[in-house]
Amino acid sequence: MKAANDGISSIVRIGYDGKVYKTFTGSDRKERFENETRLLGEMEARGCDFVPRLLDANNENFTIVTTNCGSPVQKIAAEKVKQIFKVLKEEFGVIHEDPIPGNITYDPHRGCFCVINFENATVLGNPIKIAEARILSWYGTTRSGMRKEDNEDSLSVFSNQSGSAHEETLQGIRKISDGSLIFAVSDGMGGHSGGAMASQLVVSQLHRYIPSALGEFDGVGSPVALLEKAIFAVHDHVLRIADSRPEVADMGATVVCCIFSRTELHFGHVGDSRLYRFRDGSLRQLTEDHSFVGKLQEEGKISEREARLNPRRNILTQAIGAQCEIISPEVSSVQIKQDDWFLICSDGVVDGLWDKQIEQEFLMAGLTNNTPKGVATSLLERAYKEAGRDDTTLFVIKVE
Repeated sequence: MKAANDGISSIVRIGYDGKVYKTFTGSDRKERFENETRLLGEMEARGCDFVPRLLDANNENFTIVTTNCGSPVQKIAAEKVKQIFKVLKEEFGVIHEDPIPGNITYDPHRGCFCVINFENATVLGNPIKIAEARILSWYGTTRSGMRKEDNEDSLSVFSNQSGSAHEETLQGIRKISDGSLIFAVSDGMGGHSGGAMASQLVVSQLHRYIPSALGEFDGVGSPVALLEKAIFAVHDHVLRIADSRPEVADMGATVVCCIFSRTELHFGHVGDSRLYRFRDGSLRQLTEDHSFVGKLQEEGKISEREARLNPRRNILTQAIGAQCEIISPEVSSVQIKQDDWFLICSDGVVDGLWDKQIEQEFLMAGLTNNTPKGVATSLLERAYKEAGRDDTTLFVIKVE
């Protein structure tokens, strides 16, 4: 464990597990320990996503354990500092009593500035009790494309039990605690047998890597960093298998992997399988397609219609395996709220349905109290009817 910052009022260490351990010192350590513990929980309840997450608190030695928000910034404009603390106050009702650059970090995995050290901070308004666990309901399904009998997609939902993956059913409902429920969708490519093998390898390796990295599931220092490492490990594994088996040398796959925690969704992806969120009547694509056409659309240079008609729309710029030497996984986190819907899908869904059609399905679900199974079944049938050439795979997840 290495020292991150030793101050008069606290000792901060970064553990080998990536977590931040902060021990309060001084005559008023009990009050400051209790205040920061309370503030971190309050900000999580209010949906503030640029502060540490409280993982544990020991009131005997006055130590808190939190997620890692990166390193202190070396240079930052004074106006930017004011803006960050202004957002903290006006949007989340928290006054930081020490609004200085020293209390701002930069998280490279999230790509944003974060605020730390809330031992003397103040909360405005009525306290919000953080939920001990959200309830997720989900349904997963897949169907082979018309052009072949075999299905080269793979999907899985699993939880961690003492460092090992526990396979969940494709339809379920349960409470979640920190990082306790993981969803994965992978679309294989590289020929009849190679594509199926690649997607299965992706899912099986995620089963092995993520639970062992999470251990007893009391939280990790940086869930998005864990996902990034997991995807790199999966990529290396697929490449090694491909090198040893000439008949599947070109095999590859996409991946979208999601870890649902108490109030957050952490996700990582490579390829053109997608993650969507539907909230307050609006659909948003959370992942960016790793393709030439996807990049143009993301930059606003072409429309969704132009992207769908482009003959290069299915040519990927990176994939798991597929003799791709360098990958750059997209990893990020978003807050989850009651009545959020999420869709994880292979490109078979996207080939058949426009974003507006997907949005309409979720709008109707809200009006008719439809279930994840009902929405997933409808999306699958509509996508298959409109296109259906490629394998179609999806999870529909609702925050109850």
